Amino acid sequence: MQVVSAVTAVNSFNELASSCFADRENAIRTWIARKESVCPYAPGLARFVYLPEIAEIRRDHMLYLAAELKAFYVSRAQGKRVGRWMLLPHTEWRSHEQAHEEAERIFWLLNAAYFHLLGDEEKSEQAMAGRLPGYNRGCKGDILNPVVGHLPEPDLPSVPGKSLFYSALSPLYRSKRFYRYSPSAIIPLVYASEFQALKRKHPHVTQNVTFEMACGGLYETFGDDLELDRTAFQTELPVWGAIIDRSAEIMRASRRGVCSFSAEVKGCPASNLSYFRQCHPKLVVAFCAKYRSQLTVLGKIVQHFDAQPKQIISAAFAGSGLYTLPDYHCA
Repeated sequence: MQVVSAVTAVNSFNELASSCFADRENAIRTWIARKESVCPYAPGLARFVYLPEIAEIRRDHMLYLAAELKAFYVSRAQGKRVGRWMLLPHTEWRSHEQAHEEAERIFWLLNAAYFHLLGDEEKSEQAMAGRLPGYNRGCKGDILNPVVGHLPEPDLPSVPGKSLFYSALSPLYRSKRFYRYSPSAIIPLVYASEFQALKRKHPHVTQNVTFEMACGGLYETFGDDLELDRTAFQTELPVWGAIIDRSAEIMRASRRGVCSFSAEVKGCPASNLSYFRQCHPKLVVAFCAKYRSQLTVLGKIVQHFDAQPKQIISAAFAGSGLYTLPDYHCA
């Protein structure tokens, strides 16, 4: 009788867990269908997977994910390739720190699974140890180029066919307009080649998404009651980006002992942002003073929130890496 009761209890728990995952999946599907996500890759055929509890990096977790990854690569629906892989964590995250830690743990396990499927056990072991080369980190430790698989070569136009761009979203963010907000914790993966194709074929879409991400970053940092002149901000945003690039060039030049206008101090957007986050706030203030007439939106936010220009610009370019750890403004 006790055995029967135990089995019944386990079955009831499994049914409840399955129901909970199904509710979370439906919430995400509805959110995407309503076009409430700024991500242009959100719509489309998707494969949802409910993850077990993954509290540490273990080989059995890697093998489990390898089987799921293999299944994703061959997924077809309506005669088309399924291009989105949606991983639902075992439980909802309770903090940004927990989200960051678990998302990165799963990231390394997926990389280990990828190289295991290729038979490259050396790289698989490197991934298990979190030591695969080529990844850039932001000032808070977040991985800025979270690609599962072979990283794209910076000087080549092609992207490895099976590499996937990885990100993590959650309902922990203050603003639903933030580009990493979702109604439930989720880890989406999309073929990295799709990012390249969209940017090449529809550059205006990439520009619009960049703008919406910048707006969302400001709302997340300063609150949804932020009065933002979107038309003026769209005109001004490229100047903010130029300040990031120029700050990075000056820092590289200083470290290498070369002219700040030389070709060797140029860098990619992710690298420039990483340098910008390390620069002294006074450097950004100097740029803002120089281009004051072109920075009316920035000036109003500085005045209203008594915030540093560097923090405001950083909020707009919060990064599109693995999991965005917000830098909330404290007046």
